[in-house]
Amino acid sequence: MRSDLWLTRELDRIWQTHFADVPRVNDVVIRFMGNWKTRLGVIKLSECQRHTLIGINSLLRLPAVPPLIIEVTIAHELVHYAHGFGSPLPRKYRYPHRGGVVERELRQRGFSEKLADYSRWLEEHWFALYDHICAKGHRLSLAV
Repeated sequence: MRSDLWLTRELDRIWQTHFADVPRVNDVVIRFMGNWKTRLGVIKLSECQRHTLIGINSLLRLPAVPPLIIEVTIAHELVHYAHGFGSPLPRKYRYPHRGGVVERELRQRGFSEKLADYSRWLEEHWFALYDHICAKGHRLSLAV
């Protein structure tokens, strides 16, 4: 199973490869959390602005989820960080998603092909996987 340490390494790899121009101006922590049906990731800035938490849906640690789903989810949250949402950086936009700004930025950063695969996999597999896990009562067993 994927771990929080694995997530941290993925975050560092994606940041260095695709977001090297975005300064890491505070402590950024990433970890698996929650078992959400309609949210794959979340980014939050602490009140003191010294810490950012990126939470990745715990269900994404399952082997049935392709690594590219996690990669694009992390990149999505890093776009928010770069745009000043969940980070101390200046806000570039009034709203975090309006006008397709996240998808446009992901494409500019080299994720075009992966975005297509990501969208297709989510549409074809995510809700069925979620419902299967919930029906079997595995949701709580994912907590570590």
